[in-house]
This record gives sequence, structure tokens and C-alpha cells, in this order.
Amino acid sequence: MKNDSFLYLWDELCKIVRKCCANNLIIVVDEPGDLFIETQNGRPFVRVRIQRKHVGVYLLPMYYYPEVLPQNLSKKKSGKSTLKFKTENEVISEDLSHLLENCLALIGHY
Repeated sequence: MKNDSFLYLWDELCKIVRKCCANNLIIVVDEPGDLFIETQNGRPFVRVRIQRKHVGVYLLPMYYYPEVLPQNLSKKKSGKSTLKFKTENEVISEDLSHLLENCLALIGHY
């Protein structure tokens, strides 16, 4: 883990991700600071990882379908498929849940 001070933020983001992805995806890595989930076919779906200056949410379907990103989360976007969070009050759980649900619908299309 690159920065222990982000552990609470990482945990909050992971709760949202686990809740949305619980039914039909496989948790490959689930250790403090790193959560990695893939599809039944072995394709990467999402990773939540503590970095040095932020917690990154890496969402592969967003790479292929950038239009699934809700407007409220556009300021968090960094690169083609990464969302960066630095504080707990930045987390917009409804929008992140909505984004994950939209991406779940794209499984098999990327």
C-alpha cells in the first residue's frame, strides 16, 4: 500500500464497488489498498487501488465507452478509464453506483 492515510477513502469506495458488483463478477484481489474484480470471462472490470496521492478507480468499460461517465464525475476523470479521489467528501456514491451499473450492462461488449 502506497499511502495508509487513504485507507478509509479506499474502504468507502470499495463498499460501493462491492455492492454493485456482488452478483456476477469475480473478486480476484481483495487486500487492504487493492481490490480487483473481473468478469466471468476473465476480463478486467474494475480495480480500486491506493496510490501515493489519491485512490484510483480503474474501470475498463469506461475506456471503450467513455459516454457512460456521469457528468458529476467528469472532474474526477484522469486518463481514459481512471477516476481519482483524494478526500472522503469527494465520493458521490449515487453517481459512482450509476456508473458501475452502466458498465455492468456493457459486459460482453468490450
